[in-house]
Order: sequence, then structure tokens, then C-alpha cells
Amino acid sequence: MRLYGAKFPLQLHHHRTFIAAKVKWVRDPYLDKAVSKEKDLKQAISVKNQILSSPSKSLPLSSISVLKPLLNLPTTALKFFQKYPTLFTQFQPSASLPLHVKLTPQALSIHKEEQEIHNSPNHRDDAVKSDKETLHLELVSWRDELAVSEMEKEMAHGDMTNVKKGERIGFSLSYPNGFDLKKKVKDWVFEWQGLPYISPYENAFHLNPNGDQAEKWVVAVLHELLWLLVSKKTEKENVLILGDYLGFGNRFKKALVHHPGIFYVSNKIRTQTVMLREAYRKDFLVIKHPLMGMRFRYIHLMNKAIEKPRKAAGGALRSWSKRRAASSINKGEERTVRDKSWKREEDKSSSSSDSEFEDLDYSASEVEDASNDEANEIGFVN
Repeated sequence: MRLYGAKFPLQLHHHRTFIAAKVKWVRDPYLDKAVSKEKDLKQAISVKNQILSSPSKSLPLSSISVLKPLLNLPTTALKFFQKYPTLFTQFQPSASLPLHVKLTPQALSIHKEEQEIHNSPNHRDDAVKSDKETLHLELVSWRDELAVSEMEKEMAHGDMTNVKKGERIGFSLSYPNGFDLKKKVKDWVFEWQGLPYISPYENAFHLNPNGDQAEKWVVAVLHELLWLLVSKKTEKENVLILGDYLGFGNRFKKALVHHPGIFYVSNKIRTQTVMLREAYRKDFLVIKHPLMGMRFRYIHLMNKAIEKPRKAAGGALRSWSKRRAASSINKGEERTVRDKSWKREEDKSSSSSDSEFEDLDYSASEVEDASNDEANEIGFVN
């Protein structure tokens, strides 16, 4: 984040100066990794909440199968539960009842810890600001001291009296390796960064929607929305739907394209995810919310279920291949003995050690060929 010196009057920036140049999308492996870590997490949490909403804390497998489209499961409900046995366990309450699913003790323990965070006073204060014991159900008054964006707070260094409207605050920019902007685009970004910062809590719809100043306000709104999320990211579809609901139309979409140094769009785990770049250092969050810690507890539990079968399968494959290779060698040795015996019987009158060595060499190559044939069968030789 950067503070520029002078101020420009807003009316000078109602026009559009964005350079008509393609901004190349470059993959960011670190941010992609941050998204990939949460593969199937959203679906697992949805299923968990669905199960716990039942009075018995369990549900018939058939009822969850019906909810597959709603829960956005990547496969059938049965296969999903079989993939994560550390989260879900299947059981039959009685012989007359169908198969049910419930949480494992480990998953239930994490859920209880998560609920303690939700119920903690600190979390309630962060989630909803209230001067009374009861929570506000509607906005009955506006307090300017609460309508301060994260960028303004950072610039004020904790002292809200230092917050000044119209400051030329620039956004934090970072690009992945291999990303390069053309000089004319760099010049436009520098000038755009120097425009006055309009708080996302102000109404600036009076500005020309095609102007640079209006675009900076749109970026400020999108930046604040992402910052309010504990993971500093969300699916692109959520961003576009919210932008349309708030009256921005497709301006959020344009902001994502024009400002790859502020936002990143990942294409991992079967969706598109919008991420706030400055909130991450490589694939880790700079500020870790306690609820993110609980999410990673779930992820760790899910990964334990995936690692075990892989290790078992790898060990079985290695054991099987060793047995096959040993069998090939034994067969080769038997062939060698038979060849030697046959040769001795045929050449009793003129036995030659040379011919015997030739047979041995032939048998050794035959063993090698047999071993290669066996290896080809299981795909180890190209």
C-alpha cells in the first residue's frame, strides 16, 4: 500500500484512460496451491452440517444421495464417504433400517471446537458490532467511525483520527514470476494508483461508470469485500452475483481483468476462485483467523484418509513386482539347468566348456528378457 503526495480533484478523472491492451493471465503456483489444499473441503463441511442438523446426528445414505446436486458432491455419496473414512462412518442402526452415515469421533471433536470459537465473545464482537446484549436486526443508525476500510485503517496506523477522505492511497501490487506488463500499461497503473481513494462505504455511483476514478472505487469495494472474508478468497461466481446485486453490473469482472496485481483468479478444484493477493505470502495467509485454523484441522483429517490407501497400494505393488521378478529369475535358472543338462547329453563325445558358457550366456539374456517382459506388464519399462 502506498500514499501519494498531492490530491487531484475528482472531476478531472471521470474519463477512461485505460490502455486497450490485453493483460496476460499468468498462473501463480503458490496461490493455486492455497486453493488446491481445500479440495472437497466445502462439500465435506456441507455434508457435516447436514448430518448434524438431524436430531439423531446421522442420516440415511439414501437421503444424502438425493442431496448430491445441492451439496455439489464430486462423485456419488457412497464413494465420497468411502474416500474420507476419517470424517464419516457408515453404520446400520438395525437390521430393518437402511445404511446410515454419521461423523467420526475425530470430526465431531473438531466441530465442537469450531462451535466454541463461534460462541466466544471475541468472535461475536468481530462478527457483529453491538453496544447492547441484543444484536441489531436492521441498520438503525450510521456510525462513521465504523465505516472505515482496511486500507484506511492501515494508512492511519490504528489512529482513526488520522483517516482523511480523498487521500491518494495506492493498492498493494504483486505479480507471479513470468508476469510482465507492457510499458504503457505500467504507466497507466501508476497514474491510476495516484487517483484519490474513495472509501467502499461511500456512495460513488454518481461517477461516470466508465471513468478511471469510478474503477478505483469499484476495486476498493471488491478489495474490502475479500478482506472481510476469513480466507480472503471466494468463488468468482459469488463475486459476480454480489456485484450485480449491489448494482455494479459487470464492473467487478472488469476489475479482475484489469488488475491482476491486486486480485488473482485460480482455476483449481473444478471452479474459479478470486483471491486477494496481498493477503497471502506464497501459499499461506498472512493473517490467520482462528476459524481458518479449524478448516486446516478438517483438511489434515481428510488427507490422513487419502494417504493411507496410497501407502498400502504402493507397498502392495512393490511386493507384487518383487515376487514377479523373483519368479522370473527362478524360471530362468531352471531353464539354464535344463539347457546345460540337454547340452551335456548331446555332446557327450566332445564336451566343450565353450559351448557350456554360451548356453549360460544365452540363459542369462533370457532371464533379462523375461524380467523385462514382466516389467512391461506392470508398466515400469517404456
